[in-house]
This record gives sequence, structure tokens and C-alpha cells, in this order.
Amino acid sequence: MIADEYGDPRVALMEWLKSEENPYFAKAFVNRVWANYFHRGIIEPADDLNLANPPSNAPLLDWLTEQFIAHDYDMRWLHRTIVLSDAYQRSWVPNDTNLLEEKNFSRALPRRLPAEVIYDALQRATASDEKRADLAGDFSKRSIGPSSAQPYRGRTGYALAAFGKPARVENCDCERSVEPSLLQVLYLRNDAEALAMIDQRGSWLEQVAKEKNLRMAPSAAPVQMNDNVRRRINQANQQIKNLSQRIENLQAEGKQKQAEPLIKQRQRLRQRVAQARGESNAGDGAGDSDAGKSLIESEGPALVRQAYLRTLSRNPDERELTTSLAYLRDSETVAEGLRDIVWALVNTKEFMVNH
Repeated sequence: MIADEYGDPRVALMEWLKSEENPYFAKAFVNRVWANYFHRGIIEPADDLNLANPPSNAPLLDWLTEQFIAHDYDMRWLHRTIVLSDAYQRSWVPNDTNLLEEKNFSRALPRRLPAEVIYDALQRATASDEKRADLAGDFSKRSIGPSSAQPYRGRTGYALAAFGKPARVENCDCERSVEPSLLQVLYLRNDAEALAMIDQRGSWLEQVAKEKNLRMAPSAAPVQMNDNVRRRINQANQQIKNLSQRIENLQAEGKQKQAEPLIKQRQRLRQRVAQARGESNAGDGAGDSDAGKSLIESEGPALVRQAYLRTLSRNPDERELTTSLAYLRDSETVAEGLRDIVWALVNTKEFMVNH
């Protein structure tokens, strides 16, 4: 009968869903959106709407449902209303009255970020200013963008799977995992992809090193080299070996002036090899120059604050700032110390949770 009247039964279904006489659709939609922001619905579990499972705040759910319908199912209105509410803006820090309370929304409940959000946060926290702007303006390059519905492959797919992104083979929210696991810890601490985000091409660390003329230590991430790169490295190493022998012979004969051009040539070859291996660009020697170390005193606090803002979206407190600056002073190079600080921050619980 419906098929004869409408031609496409989906039209009839949609009209019924949006009908003011339908008490289910708007309420279920509002409850799910609320659950996404608060980690639990006004009705919990969020997909269990039945008379035996009443809402924790029925007047609130009824008002949001009525207003959602009155605003012609405007999702932007619904999201804006929730995030501007006092309930959403409350601190996660408990007090004596709500220490064990978890269902009346008297405080925020810390919760781990979804897989796609964690991956995008890691990318943006470690990227250069130029790359961050590119990611902000082009959602196709982000995990939460249009490609999120497609299956991921390679290292990105591994990371998203480790953090619980579902394969979408079931029509159920339960397919997504929000539980912590050892794989998540190992990915952030040791995985080549995560380490490469911190200090390889296009990273904030590389940007700082170029702007401040800092020497970067060898990358913490192993570089994937093809046969051509390995062959060029081997050839350069052989040239370095031959030059070293010629330099040694000239110096033994007291011909230092003739040896100096060969020393510079050897230095250039060593820099090329270092770049091919992922060891960065500026300077040559065991550590930072006096100018590099003095940078800590003049610009160290600003660099540490920027690292905190990028990763934790807040400034460090006095203890954190003092500890970070002390670590920078003790590091072999400023860039190496800053790399370790960024690595430590992305491995904190604060980076991993919404709170």
C-alpha cells in the first residue's frame, strides 16, 4: 500500500521519522548527541530507549527533544545548545558532593578520544605551522574527514585499529572500542610513524630547528630506505673514506692549507649521508654551540609553552616549566631536548582524554 502511494518507501519512512506524532526519532537523536559529548546519555545505554530504562533527567530530555523538533531538526542548533550549556562546561575535577556521581552530569567525566580524533590530534600537535594550516583547511587529509568511511590501509590503518576504529561490519555502536590497550601505548611510544611525526620532514621540530638554526640529532624514527638510497649512501661513505685518507696524508706532510678544501668536501658528504638517513640538517659537531644553549635562556620558556599548547591546549604550570627548561639545559642539543618534551607530552593521559 505504501509502495503504491509513495513509489519509494524510504520517503514514507522519512516522513514518519520527522512527524511530530512520532515520539521516538527526535528523542533518540538528541540522546545520542548528548552521549557523544558526555560519554553517557540522558538515557544510558544510549541505544536502549524502553520504559524499563528511564532517563536520569526526563525534563531535560523532553525539553531538548521539543526544541529540536521546533527548530526543524537543526543539528547545528542542537550541538550549539549542548556545548554552550553549563553542564558541558563543568570541570572534570570532583568535589565532596560529586566524587562518586557519574549519571547526573554534575561534573565532566574524562574519556578517551575516539581513534580518528586521536590520530588527527597527533598529526596537528606535531606538524609545522604550514602543515597545520593545510590540515585545518582540507578535511580530506584528516581521519575525521570524508575518507573516514573508507577502509584504512598501511600504518594509518594500523594506528586507527589500535585505538578502536571499527571495521563497520556490524550495525552497532558496540563495534567501536574505547578501552585502553597495550598496542596504543606501544604505538605512541615506539612506532616509527608516531616518532616520524615528531621530528621528520614537515614537523614543528624541523620548523623550529630551521628558524633558530639549531642542530638536530639523528631522528628517533627509523627511516625506510630503498635500494637507490642505500647505494648512494654506500658510495658517499666510500668517498668519505678516501677523502679521510688523503686528508690524513696531507696533514702528516704538514700541508694543512691543501687539506682544508678536502675537509669541507668531506663535511658536505657527511651532511648528505645524514640527511639521507633522516638525521637533520644544521651544523656539524657533537652538540649545540654557545648560541644554541643561550637560546634556552632567551626563548626556551616560549618554546616549552608552545609545545604544551600544541599538545595539551594549555600553558605549563611553574613546576612543569621549570622541569622542562632544566631538561633542555641538560640535553645534548636544544632540538633533541625539545623532541623529548613533545614525545613525553603526547604520551600523557591528558593528551589522550577529553576532560
